[in-house]
Order: sequence, then structure tokens, then C-alpha cells
Amino acid sequence: MIMSETTTFELRKLKSDDVFPMFKIISKIGLKEIKESLDPATLGKIATAFKADNEGVKGDDLIYSIGFSVILDLAQIVICNLPSCKKEIYSLLAQVSGMTEKEIAELDMVTFTEMIVAFFKKDEFKDFIGVVSKLFN
Repeated sequence: MIMSETTTFELRKLKSDDVFPMFKIISKIGLKEIKESLDPATLGKIATAFKADNEGVKGDDLIYSIGFSVILDLAQIVICNLPSCKKEIYSLLAQVSGMTEKEIAELDMVTFTEMIVAFFKKDEFKDFIGVVSKLFN
């Protein structure tokens, strides 16, 4: 059970029925765009551009700069696509919390964010991601 300043919520153990809204959210987040951003040819172009723009930067600093740029690109993709997932996110959180979608929508920002973080921290979610990631090996 998680207690916020204004709301208490508890997320039940995730089950197979929760996979379907999670897939719907993942598909809307921009997986294709993320994949394209992580394409080796795209990463090579970024590295070449960084080397040209930062001639004095070498080694770990260059790698850090490239990695930071890639992370910002990925964050932009997710942030731009997240609003299209609003209904699915409310639905999934309602499904696992026992609250209604309307109650989820009316949560204060801190509690809503805590709920999302608690969902991502669930062992079942981590296990799900581990299994799904095997598809890409």
C-alpha cells in the first residue's frame, strides 16, 4: 500500500489480463521511432556529427555526449507520444488499483506519478520486460 499526502492506493499483483493494455500503451509510445533512433546507421551519423562539432572532445566525454543526445531523442519520442496513451494508462491503472478511470484522472500530480512509479517497480512488470526483451536477442 502506498500512501500519498492525499490518497492511499494499492496495486494488486499483475496478471495475464494486464498484458493487453500494456501492449497497447507500448505500441502507442512510438516503438518504431525508438527502434529507428537506435539503428546503428543513425547512431553512426550522430557520432560523426558529434566528432565534427566537438574536435577537442575525445573518449569517454564523446561517448557520454552521444549517449546523452540519444537519451534526449528517446525521451522526446516518448513524451510526444504519451498523450495518445492517456486513456490506456488511466484504464490500466484503474484495472490494477481498483479505482475508476475518473478517480485516476482526478488524482493530484504527485499521487498519479507515485502510482506510475509504483507500477514500474512491481516485480511482475520487471519480469514482463525481461521476458519481452528476449524477443530482441
